[in-house]
Amino acid sequence: MVIEMDSENKIKEKISAKEKVTELVDKQFHRIFNPSHLFYTIVFIIVAAIIALFSFFPGDLSGDIALFLAATFSLMFIILMFVGVVPRLEKYMFSEEKLLDKYKILSVLGALGVSILIMGLYFSLGYSGDILIEFMGWDKLLPAAFIIVYFGWNLIQIFFIKTTFENISVKANNKIMKDPEKFKQNKMLATGFLIIGILIPILLQFTTFLGFYPYFEPQNVDDPNLIWFNAWNIAMYIFIGITSWRLISLFIISNQNQTPNVFSSIFYIFIWLYIWYRSFSFIYAFQSATRSPGIDIFRIIMDTGLMIMTAILVLRSLGNKVYRFKLFNLNNVSLFLFAFTIIYLEGQVVLITGAGTLPPVYTSDDQVGMLNNFMILIITFIFYWWYSEYTLERKGLIFKKNFKQPEVIEILNEYKEYLESSELIENGWESNKKYEEFLALKKLKIKGLKSKEQPPDSSSIDIMEIPEDSD
Repeated sequence: MVIEMDSENKIKEKISAKEKVTELVDKQFHRIFNPSHLFYTIVFIIVAAIIALFSFFPGDLSGDIALFLAATFSLMFIILMFVGVVPRLEKYMFSEEKLLDKYKILSVLGALGVSILIMGLYFSLGYSGDILIEFMGWDKLLPAAFIIVYFGWNLIQIFFIKTTFENISVKANNKIMKDPEKFKQNKMLATGFLIIGILIPILLQFTTFLGFYPYFEPQNVDDPNLIWFNAWNIAMYIFIGITSWRLISLFIISNQNQTPNVFSSIFYIFIWLYIWYRSFSFIYAFQSATRSPGIDIFRIIMDTGLMIMTAILVLRSLGNKVYRFKLFNLNNVSLFLFAFTIIYLEGQVVLITGAGTLPPVYTSDDQVGMLNNFMILIITFIFYWWYSEYTLERKGLIFKKNFKQPEVIEILNEYKEYLESSELIENGWESNKKYEEFLALKKLKIKGLKSKEQPPDSSSIDIMEIPEDSD
């Protein structure tokens, strides 16, 4: 009897652990691996792989075909997204019972048919030379739009990634700095993390130099790879020096504010891991571009796989930001992400193959990667320089130089409460009335605050309502 109970408990524990893992994966990747959505995910991966393969066969024809496929399937997922809003269709489109449910297949085929019809007409009748507004032609509009999406997302993704870095840093800071009153102890801990934060980028860069030096050794007299590799290392140490100085200066300011913290150092470490990844991707892309001997099947498979993985990471990062719109729910958000990611992926392919009236800009995905990673590297460096101080100010860890309107209201409220508690002003209707008059004169208003009687001259005062602080 005891043995049976133990086995039952173990089975329940396994089921519970499996459910937790499934729930976590569904939450992080917006249910794309859940049986309810897996069919759509498989379709997406197949389409993404086909589009990615076109980047290895540059040419006008292949570029136009890839553009048509990307536009058609992204529109298909957009149509499915709107259909997925209807509650009555939810049990048919997102059934968890079967992977290849007939309703899912019919949904995809129906949306694909509509999409092919629309895009077929657009590509047949919408050439820039045949319409009044040339730029609205598919051969000009679509390639330009896809490239903007590709570079635009890469340049702003640090604003999405930083949220994860910041949340982890805040949690670590709260656990390590448990007692704000222990200034000396907290200062020692902050100093220790400061040293760790400075050392990690230096050691990481040095290890990278030793580990990858053989891959950049010159193969002939004219091979410039080693020179570029050494130049890259020198440039990265300069970046480390500049950002380390920034970290140290913020550390000194926070100590002067009597608020030592490990948040700044941990956040710095995360940012530098991202900077290192982007910088190494740049130099590796350079090495591949200068030594690529032609079409290598193994390399095509690896690069295609990396492009798909990148696309899934884009999907995951963007998904957390679109839930704020009422159009999206747990079921249809992944369909929108599939559409966006296909456009993102095609943006890179267009740069290599060309499409419509746009000629090929680069000859390989390595060259695109060089430019892309270099731009992200510079943007991330500038972002850290600004945000490292901004976020410490917002959290009250260093002196604030600028205040937002809600923060001004909060300070004025605290000062008013202080005056009332000190019995320096009357705590009643008259004081509230005068307080509102003062806020109105300064074009400030507390949301939800109403007086029993409006100030006499309120009709002549332009009152501006304060927007909620997104931070």
